[in-house]
Parts: sequence; structure tokens; C-alpha cells
Amino acid sequence: MSDILRFNFVFQEKTHCMQVAAEKSTGKLMLRCYGFFGMEDTVPDFRWDYIMEEGDWDKLMMIIEDANAAKWEAAYVDDSEEDGAVWSLEIHVLGRHTITEGYNRFPREFESFKRDMIDFMRMKRRQLEPGIPDFRNFTVVEQKGERCPIVIADYMERTFTFYNLFDRYDQDGTYFMQDGDWESLQEIFLKYDVFSRFREAPGPAVKDVDSQDSVSVGYKPGQITLRFTGYDPEWWAGFSSDIFGRIKDMFSEGRKPADQNINAPSE
Repeated sequence: MSDILRFNFVFQEKTHCMQVAAEKSTGKLMLRCYGFFGMEDTVPDFRWDYIMEEGDWDKLMMIIEDANAAKWEAAYVDDSEEDGAVWSLEIHVLGRHTITEGYNRFPREFESFKRDMIDFMRMKRRQLEPGIPDFRNFTVVEQKGERCPIVIADYMERTFTFYNLFDRYDQDGTYFMQDGDWESLQEIFLKYDVFSRFREAPGPAVKDVDSQDSVSVGYKPGQITLRFTGYDPEWWAGFSSDIFGRIKDMFSEGRKPADQNINAPSE
């Protein structure tokens, strides 16, 4: 059993960004990968939220020990080059708390340590690929400039939430679903084969295109997020139109507000 209480590794270089963070007190693991980093290392853009298993803690401890990372210096800095790589590492184990960071300079074992982190992310990705029977909630965000409708649907609570769907914040809130609502939403995910999209490599970002769309799928035991920054895949327009259109229909049909609805009348 690993003695790790907290772990957080962040690496950013130009368009590359990756993060592995774990917290023993909550048992949660967060994996993040943005930008062209995903294309070069065959790990698509994503953010995962996951529950750590005991073997995951042991794997992290093994990577730390192989790189002797708990004994790295407090800072590694080389100011001779602008726009260099920025990284940080926090390791909190029983009896020892290590924080180290760097700018364009690295400890000797850094490259092998980073590759081990990428392999760890790949391993978790294979475990986290969603299956349709566990499709229990999702989030869809479509941001085009100032326009940013967001839909969150939760099968376990039988609710759906929307924000700024009609560009009128006074209608934001959470509402209960009715029979057939969840099935109609799931049909849209199946129609556009969204589940297989999580295996695709990200497309190229387009300069000066203000787009930060994303779709996430929650299921047991975690949640996976696929993000599109600066471009839209060819299937996105139809998918988002169908999802937001269906939610709009559900709202217009009338729904009883859930307790967490910010505009629900007080009794």
C-alpha cells in the first residue's frame, strides 16, 4: 500500500499541457491533456476525473522512486531562453513533503519520468473508455465567442440543467425529467457515435477561431471529457444542434423545477 497523500505533476510547453493530480483524502485522480501534446503523444485532448484504485497509488510510487523524484532540487531555472517549458511537481508522502519546479531546465531523470507519466495516462485511458450500459450523465458545452450554452443531464437524479440556452439567464436552472427523456438524449449520442469519438486524436487548432466546445460522459467509476479548442470536428454541428434542440423541446413541454433550481419558488 502506497504512502502517497498527494501528488500533482504539471508540464506545459508552448501548446503542450499535461497534468496528473491525485488526492488520498478524496481518493480522486485528475488527468488532463490539452493542445498539440495529445497529437504528438497519441493521447487526445481530455480531462478525466477518476477514483484511484490501490494499484494506481503503487504505480505512482514506483514512478517516483524510479526517477528519485522525491529528492529533486527545489528549483531548476534557465532564463536564457524565452517561452520555455514550465513544470512543477508536488509529492506529499507520510513524513515528507516535496515541492519542486522548473523553467526550461530539468533534473537528469525528468524525461523518463515524463514518459512514465504519459504511459500512466494511457493506461488509465484504456480503463476509462465508456460503455453504453454505464452512460449515466453527460455535459455538453458549445462556446462560440460570448455564446455559451451548457447542458448537464443526470440519469441518477432524473434531472437536466441548462445555462444560457436561450441567452436569457433568468431561465437557467435544473428540472426533473419525464419518461422517455433520457432515452431520447441517449439516442442522439448513439446517432453520432459519440462514444467512439473519445478514441480519436484531436484535430488541428485553427488560428483566430474562437471555439472551445466539449462533451463529457460520466459513468461508473469516473468521467471522461473530450475538448475541441479552436476547431469543431465535422460531426459536432449536427450533434450539438440535436442535443440543444431536444433540451429546448423538453423545456418548452414544461418541467417541474428541481430543488436546486436557482429560480425555484420558496415555500
